[in-house]
Amino acid sequence: MNWYKIVIAYDGTDFHGWQVQPSDETVMSVLEKTFTTAFSRSISLVGASRTDAGVHALGQVALCGTDLSISPDQIMYVWNNALPKSIVIRSIEQAPQDFHIFAHVSSKTYYYHLFYERPLPFIARYGWFWKFIESVDFEKFRNAMDCFVGEHDFRSFCKHENGQKTVRTIDSIAIEKYERFGAVRATIKSSGFLRYQIRRMVGAALDVARKRELPVDAISHHLKHPNDQQEFTRAAGCGLCLRKIIYGKGGK
Repeated sequence: MNWYKIVIAYDGTDFHGWQVQPSDETVMSVLEKTFTTAFSRSISLVGASRTDAGVHALGQVALCGTDLSISPDQIMYVWNNALPKSIVIRSIEQAPQDFHIFAHVSSKTYYYHLFYERPLPFIARYGWFWKFIESVDFEKFRNAMDCFVGEHDFRSFCKHENGQKTVRTIDSIAIEKYERFGAVRATIKSSGFLRYQIRRMVGAALDVARKRELPVDAISHHLKHPNDQQEFTRAAGCGLCLRKIIYGKGGK
């Protein structure tokens, strides 16, 4: 069996997330089906991040196992020609022998895009135009997002699953304004995230930035006193994009 590290970009609009599901089309299921169609054999595929329905990626990473004995460039060329235009394989390389798709992750970077003006149709699917966006104070939004930096228990800001530990460390959050597109980008870096974590973080910061009676300290309170009560908005999946995954020891 030959193992390859592949980097994939996709428009997640029409997919029900990354992970294979029994009845819905997902990014992973399309990759597997097109590989089988193109090469007449099955494939073993594991993704580094389980992006949710509607979420996009510029740099998803997956580990691909196959008994094909052709070059990575040939695999990429044929495979890309079989894929729909919403998915592109950006690179394929032989995976190091000790490469681990999860354990060797050094950092993950996500973008979240918010439109503060009604977007042009060419870019509308790559950000969220929240119905209350006109009432958001973006300086307060920035301050609210800053509360998440550092190590915290994010139980109040995620979907808690099967006794999973909810302590995570956010390395950095940067907020930039792009007037040309009428958009604000939040760039969020961490070695790992919980399900819906970024979307709930952004939603909570928007709630705080919109409601004058809700102080920024409300976020700090929920970080210090975590619970399963989801009191804040969950931002839409269309605004979220997996930018890149960086690997440390055993990876690249």
